[in-house]
Amino acid sequence: MNDDQIYRLLRLLMLTLGRMPVWLADFCAHLSGLLWFKIDARHRKITLENLTRAFGDQMTPIQIEILGKQVFKNIVSILFEFAWTLKFDRDTFLSHFTIKGVEHINAALARGRGVLGLLCHLGNFEMLIASIEPVGVKGYAIYRRLDFKPLDRLIREGRGRFNVEVLPRGKVSKKAEVILKRGEIVGSLLDQSVDWYLGPFVDFFGAPACTHKGFAKLALKTKAPVLPMYTVRKNRHFTVEILPEIPLVETGDPIKDIEINTQNYTSVIESLVRKHPDQYFWVHNRWKTKNYCPWPRTNG
Repeated sequence: MNDDQIYRLLRLLMLTLGRMPVWLADFCAHLSGLLWFKIDARHRKITLENLTRAFGDQMTPIQIEILGKQVFKNIVSILFEFAWTLKFDRDTFLSHFTIKGVEHINAALARGRGVLGLLCHLGNFEMLIASIEPVGVKGYAIYRRLDFKPLDRLIREGRGRFNVEVLPRGKVSKKAEVILKRGEIVGSLLDQSVDWYLGPFVDFFGAPACTHKGFAKLALKTKAPVLPMYTVRKNRHFTVEILPEIPLVETGDPIKDIEINTQNYTSVIESLVRKHPDQYFWVHNRWKTKNYCPWPRTNG
């Protein structure tokens, strides 16, 4: 099968899943999540290690395992919810969202520099930018292309509904600058591990996590206000919260500025994850990149 045929098959599968009664889809999502937790030893190990690093001083191993199972179930729920919304028109889609903090985004947009949305893998992050469409300003989402092209196409189209355009990560800085100058919104996820040369190591749950420098560089260059945005679910209803602006720190030292602002952004993300740990994407190895390398031992 070629990529186009695989894409059509995936889309048919999504549309089929989306036609399931909500109670049945939720049951299947939870059952699939538990099965995934049981058979995927690699991601189970990453998740439990991450949760232990973050909450090991507050939870027992049994509590961490229970939380880990909930994490897997919630991640699978993203797939079923994505399929569920494919059949919706704009108004039906938006009826499942409650948006809080619109006053923060309106105040930021009034400054005429656009808005940088600080996003993370919390709740159903796939639908976040589309859900703020009632604000009345076009939204753009920076994303990393998937290696599997049919799935990448399907997710890109799903993300690109309702006055939203997706921007593949890479040489996107110049385009983002133009978008912000037009007074529009650019959102980007900032909670994934990157190679050591792509950004500073900042504290995340008490351990150094290498974090992309591009977001802070864009904020420093454009002076666009940075607003954290996140969404969490409860019984197929989603609450989107837009938080107040994170003040931009400028010391005159460009390297220090990137480090300080990236740390500030990461600290806000950590505070959100602490509030909703069961809905976070713990299967990602956030601390994969180390801030050291082993010194080779020699004989003699």
